[in-house]
Amino acid sequence: MVYCGPLSKACQPCRKRKLRCDLRKDACTQCTRAQLECYGYRDTKALRFRDESDAVQKKVATKKPVTTVPPSLPVSVCNQAKDIFYHNYVVGSAKPFDFLQSVYSPASKDDHLSKSVDAVALAYLNSQRPSARTEEEARQSYVSAIECVSGALQSSHLAQQDSTILAVLLLDLYEKITTREPAFHGAWAAHLTGALTLVKLRGDEQFDDPSIVPSRFPTPPDPKWQESDLVIEFASLRQNIMKGILADNEATVALIELDSKFVRLGIQVPPDWQYTTMRVDTKSNHHYESFHHIHPAEHVAQMWNTLRLTRILLNELIRSKCLDRQGRPKTSPQFQLIHKRATGAIKDMAIDICASLPQYIDDPPMSFLQAFGQTGSSSATPDFGKCGTPIGQPSPTRHLPCYRLIFPLYIAAQSSAVPPSLWKWVIKQLRFMSDYHAIEKAMTVANMLDSGEKIAPWDVYVLLGSYAFVC
Repeated sequence: MVYCGPLSKACQPCRKRKLRCDLRKDACTQCTRAQLECYGYRDTKALRFRDESDAVQKKVATKKPVTTVPPSLPVSVCNQAKDIFYHNYVVGSAKPFDFLQSVYSPASKDDHLSKSVDAVALAYLNSQRPSARTEEEARQSYVSAIECVSGALQSSHLAQQDSTILAVLLLDLYEKITTREPAFHGAWAAHLTGALTLVKLRGDEQFDDPSIVPSRFPTPPDPKWQESDLVIEFASLRQNIMKGILADNEATVALIELDSKFVRLGIQVPPDWQYTTMRVDTKSNHHYESFHHIHPAEHVAQMWNTLRLTRILLNELIRSKCLDRQGRPKTSPQFQLIHKRATGAIKDMAIDICASLPQYIDDPPMSFLQAFGQTGSSSATPDFGKCGTPIGQPSPTRHLPCYRLIFPLYIAAQSSAVPPSLWKWVIKQLRFMSDYHAIEKAMTVANMLDSGEKIAPWDVYVLLGSYAFVC
């Protein structure tokens, strides 16, 4: 039924002639004057609604059928995982696995490589957004990948293919992403050792193929590659010192020379690898000092923080060489000056690591502050130690950059050269990462620092997934 609105009571001739009808009892004045028959007046209550059912049915029948299209097509968890993995490891700014583009495609017939990609992608997704379902899918894919890789290794032809070496390297990456042990163990390097064995199996002639020469190496090399060379040099020097190959004076000179190389690298970086220092009038909860650094890209921040944390470790070694066998400072003015400079370098590097945090950590929304019983004012500081379920979702793009800051922050806070205020500040920031960004290992590292126990930096590095996330 269709409502037709209020109707006129006028007689038909008056309505037809569009005249005003006076509704006289026997006949209206207009009809009498025109000598027309007045048919009477309408019952408006009976005519207010009209049955339009037949008309509507005919109208619908003449229309073309409409096909219903779903608003979006469902995407499997595995495909979502591969998209995220590709963005962060293959085509992103850092691109540690960019060579995967030339070997792997979704239509690849190499099952061992496809299964390895599925396993590591699901493991990475689960590390960012933990889920029992995703974790189980990653584990099943890993087992399947192991079986496929084992089958490929039975073939002398497949064993020497790029796809097989890459599959083994991806399995190694899976182990690094899923590790929960804060220490090295035999299985930690098993896949990497296997990949090196496959490289040896291919022989020296593989390096005669011009197609394998990495064309992506920039000329001249960018600061990250130069930094990698210096980090390797530091690792070798540290190993020689630990073995007692170098005398204390020789070691001190070598360490100071290497530290100067890191300083020169920082001075000589090209403009697109430099950061901007922003000073603030009022410090936020995430400012240690009244300034922070803005980096043009996350891989630039990584490069700088790697330089800083390596210099901290290097200068801690220099400081140790300024102590006698009883652990007391040497009285020589030369060693006292070296000790003072090394201490100053550590403090400067630690403060700069802290200054890289505000760009990536995010400020919590009002709902998060209110969840901790705060008033919501900008000066409010929530209790970051509760480690509860976050209220209000932080930006997903902040998760990995925050995760990569954990190791530099640990190196900065664990040094005996930094003031206690910096140590406390770092613990607070790590607990915030755990509460707001749902990064479980941030709380683990915060508790390590809070306990006061001296844990070797490289054990923490392993706990955090080593180069899977940190490098």
